[in-house]
Amino acid sequence: MPYLDLQNAVQRAGFTITNYLDQRAYFGCWSLTVEGHGRTYLIVNEGRDGWLMFYRADAAGTMTELDKKELAWMDDADKATQCLIWLSHSSPIVLIGPS
Repeated sequence: MPYLDLQNAVQRAGFTITNYLDQRAYFGCWSLTVEGHGRTYLIVNEGRDGWLMFYRADAAGTMTELDKKELAWMDDADKATQCLIWLSHSSPIVLIGPS
């Protein structure tokens, strides 16, 4: 998975990558830890099992699975786009009212 594609998706959503683990030798697996908006998320590409998974770190440091997508139809661009979608939906929404 091209790191720059992931980095661009994460930055567009307003997050920062704090850890990236690339294990291409193991079925193309990789994981990405990101922080932003007071939250930490883990995105895991489990190539061997065919899943792209999205987790949120809780205060106790445990991970809660939020979503999972099957990888069979995704290329690298689709995976980066899915990361952007997940993180964008996890960003706080700012409502601008009348002044």
